[in-house]
Amino acid sequence: MILQWLRESNNNNEDKEHINADNECKAAIADHLRLEKNWLIEYIATESIWTIDLVILLQHIISDGINSSNEEEEHSSIITKEQYTFSYLSCSTKFGVDKTYNNIGYYKDTFTSDEIRVNNLFDIAEKQGLPLIETSTLTLLVLADIVSRKGIVAIVLLDNRILKNESNEASTYCGHYVILCGISRDENDIKCAQVNAASEEEVRNDDRFDFCLVLKNPGIYKQVEYVSPSVFDKARRAKGTDQDVIFIAHDNPFKSSV
Repeated sequence: MILQWLRESNNNNEDKEHINADNECKAAIADHLRLEKNWLIEYIATESIWTIDLVILLQHIISDGINSSNEEEEHSSIITKEQYTFSYLSCSTKFGVDKTYNNIGYYKDTFTSDEIRVNNLFDIAEKQGLPLIETSTLTLLVLADIVSRKGIVAIVLLDNRILKNESNEASTYCGHYVILCGISRDENDIKCAQVNAASEEEVRNDDRFDFCLVLKNPGIYKQVEYVSPSVFDKARRAKGTDQDVIFIAHDNPFKSSV
């Protein structure tokens, strides 16, 4: 999804019109996206994805691009080697593995192996000087302000049960990555977001905001999802997320906004 956003944003309107008018080109793009998805899965090589996995992946894409190891795909008519120009910044309240997460069911089955692998990746990131900031001051308003700027989105780790209003005493944390692509001040979008709020209290809390969050959520069929600030903030601050956020920008390097 991020790679598609980077590609679409780099295309000019003329290219997009040509793509929309050409069914064969549409099919080629669909195949290209399938190859990219396969490449992503192959590169990460785990279903237990942590945010540092995505950081290492983004750095690899910047440094080496995408190059399929499948011989048949390499010789297909679709380009499987592609460079992307962008910058990123990963923010978290904690870099490393929080041992208390061993008691959370979501992490339990793979925690021992994940702990070794993830801490090793953080060591690699530190040695390479990758752009990581450990902070507890990334407020919702700062986050919303950053993604409101042109050419910037954020990969955000959320508790999916809160996002889907499935939170109850018997439920447990469920990590889920979404792309926060901006905010909306449109009244209809805000009303749509409030419909999904879990309680009247959350709706009242949203009265202090004049916007809702706009997400690209790979877990739903809609092109975008509108989420109320209170629900979004509760989901991103849930125990298990470490409030992980990766900002991704097309052109300008990040300035100190956190």
